[in-house]
Amino acid sequence: MLPLIGQLDNPKLLKAAKQLSTTGKLAISENKLVYLDIDDNYIHQLFPLLQNSLIKKPDYFGTKSAGAHITVVYPEEQKIIKQEELHKEHSFTIKELVTAKIGRKLYYVLLVESLSLLHLRKKYHLPKLLNFRGYSIGFHITIGVQPDEGSIRL
Repeated sequence: MLPLIGQLDNPKLLKAAKQLSTTGKLAISENKLVYLDIDDNYIHQLFPLLQNSLIKKPDYFGTKSAGAHITVVYPEEQKIIKQEELHKEHSFTIKELVTAKIGRKLYYVLLVESLSLLHLRKKYHLPKLLNFRGYSIGFHITIGVQPDEGSIRL
């Protein structure tokens, strides 16, 4: 199932995003989330530019949290990435800013492309799109989350 996607027009946010580093290192969390660890400013600097009090900053900054990241393999996809893959650098390109409705939440995300991350998923016999709670989604950076539908329309 694909999430309901809506394009957002926020040139100031996109311009700021394109000033940040477009590389990161592959890492794995305790719960087996494989992700590209990227500059936390993708959230700290960009979140305020969403300018909507209903949107909350993603809860990615606790002691066992990943910080700003691009998910490469969700734990529920049940693939173990070999140790030698970890800490390798990958680059990505920012494509657009969108909202994605999944369940009762509205996610504000930057869609990104990365040929090397796509190649890594293919190497482990995973589809191009990630499987998040039954939804097929592309590589992205979550900047904000709106818990309930509220008055936002896609």
